[in-house]
Amino acid sequence: MRLSGLALVLLIIAGTECQGGSTPSLLQPPAGDIVIASDLNISSFYGDALPARRAIQLAIEQHPAIGRFKLSYWSLDDAVAGSFSQERGIQNVSWMADVPRVLAMIGPYNSSVADVAIPVANKNDLVMISPSSTNLCLTQLGPPCHRTAALFRPSGHINFFRLAPPDLAQGVAMARYAASKLGLKRVAVINEEQDDGDIIIQHFKLELERLGGSVVLREDVEAGTADFKDFLFRAHQSQVQAIYAIGGADICAARAQMWDDGVVLGTDGFADDTDCLEQAGSNISSIFATKPDVDITVSSDPDAIKAVQAFRKAYPDSKIPNYTFAVYDCARILIAALEEAVHAAHGNLPNRRQVLDAVAQIQFQGVTGTYEFDANGDAKAPLMEMFSVENGKWVNKGKIDATAVPA
Repeated sequence: MRLSGLALVLLIIAGTECQGGSTPSLLQPPAGDIVIASDLNISSFYGDALPARRAIQLAIEQHPAIGRFKLSYWSLDDAVAGSFSQERGIQNVSWMADVPRVLAMIGPYNSSVADVAIPVANKNDLVMISPSSTNLCLTQLGPPCHRTAALFRPSGHINFFRLAPPDLAQGVAMARYAASKLGLKRVAVINEEQDDGDIIIQHFKLELERLGGSVVLREDVEAGTADFKDFLFRAHQSQVQAIYAIGGADICAARAQMWDDGVVLGTDGFADDTDCLEQAGSNISSIFATKPDVDITVSSDPDAIKAVQAFRKAYPDSKIPNYTFAVYDCARILIAALEEAVHAAHGNLPNRRQVLDAVAQIQFQGVTGTYEFDANGDAKAPLMEMFSVENGKWVNKGKIDATAVPA
């Protein structure tokens, strides 16, 4: 959907005012021969994407030209009234597509915005790379996604790539960790996320079974459920060792109601969330949860340390929230792909399809991982982090393998 005339002008001005700083007006794209754009929910109340924009700016400042072409950055905000907006995402990507100098984009941040923006970018051969969109159906066309290539990929080829693993990988990674690190074999499942939870649970179950364990019980509950005592009693009677709880921080109330030596496993629905600890009450030991991001601020890798130091020097007042350096790697991947595309074009300005093809074929060592993409646009060897509660606080236990298919 597009607006035209005065309505579009007013909308664009409003979006620019929300972004603040030195970001160029959407009515006048930044100077430069090649533009990398981004669609992030910068002014959302529910996340902090401003450091993500800064991470892109840093990457481009470190590499301001590709051959004889000046590189510049165009930041667009898809938040409206404090929340991400599908309509704004469509408008932003449409605006990018209308500017020939925009050869690549980063984002969207949110899966629901990506879902509606991908077809718009696809029909214009505009390559998209997201640091954080994890919904399975952004890269899959078959069941359970039930969408056609003609509608989702009208160009006939993929244009969307992502660094974060799809949601199902959280189930696979947790099953591996539960079996190999925690020695768990008998697990019960609580799901308050309906279909989204089903996908995670299905792959958790398959991987746990592959490793000699089993899912013994399962119960689907409404979001906000507070009383799990009956289910937990049945689980304990069935000699269950752990509960895999798919939901938000409220589901951590199950930890307060279960047996002392039981274990709660979870996802980014409550990983590193202090509200989860409040729900668990005094019984907050043995809680583990995955998060599909890599925090390089705790890394000992020299390249990671250098990247964090550079960011803090450039933006000493900035926080470094989730996905900041995944965004940085997205920008660096696009820069590397643009270099390859310019080289393939014998030093001339490449077209969008050439840049897209370069991303599809890239092999890139980033600060958050090593990236190649499969035929669907997913990273072949993504990483995520495991968090656990120790001494009443969340502790980052380090990176874990998040590949969806066992090696």
